[in-house]
Amino acid sequence: MSTDGRATRWDEHRVTRRRELVADALRAIRAHGADVGMDDIAAQAGVSKTVLYRHFGDRAGLYAAVVDKVHANIHEGMTAALQLTDAADMGRLATDIADAYLRLVERDPEIYRFVLVRPAPGPAGVIDPAGALPDVIGAHVAQAIAEHLDGRGIDSAVASTWGHGLAGFVRAAADHWMASEPDTPRDVVLERITRLFTPAFVGALPLE
Repeated sequence: MSTDGRATRWDEHRVTRRRELVADALRAIRAHGADVGMDDIAAQAGVSKTVLYRHFGDRAGLYAAVVDKVHANIHEGMTAALQLTDAADMGRLATDIADAYLRLVERDPEIYRFVLVRPAPGPAGVIDPAGALPDVIGAHVAQAIAEHLDGRGIDSAVASTWGHGLAGFVRAAADHWMASEPDTPRDVVLERITRLFTPAFVGALPLE
């Protein structure tokens, strides 16, 4: 069965248009803050609210698309940070990962706050801001830890627990920072995380 080229082109157009509208939504959030309205987003995009509803259904649908984009950006940034982290230095692993995440949050605080406030009521299928992101980051961190432990001939069975635990802790700390202590310098939050996790990792390893 042949594929209708017009249908394919229309699908590609819709994907491209949604991507453009999400980019406009991000610009509107940066300009107006986390409580931005649909009118502000539509004005930024140069369209009517009807166009937004046509592509996203409602505010919750647009929120889900924004969350998906933000998660993708954070994932990309964390992946890059892990590539630069020296997996042989377990004492610095927590610091490097926490620093990368907090920098991403600090760079776009209003967008991060927007992600934290899920529309109510939340219909089924809307992306939860807790979402799969900690699992994805945790898997990367766990792999880095496992490779380090394996390289030292140490049982790496703990890597999954440590990796996902660290990722979840850093995300929760960042959420609290943005929601409750936005005036606290990033370096202070980073030091608090490092003070807990760096000695924990070092102390958990057997002496050589």
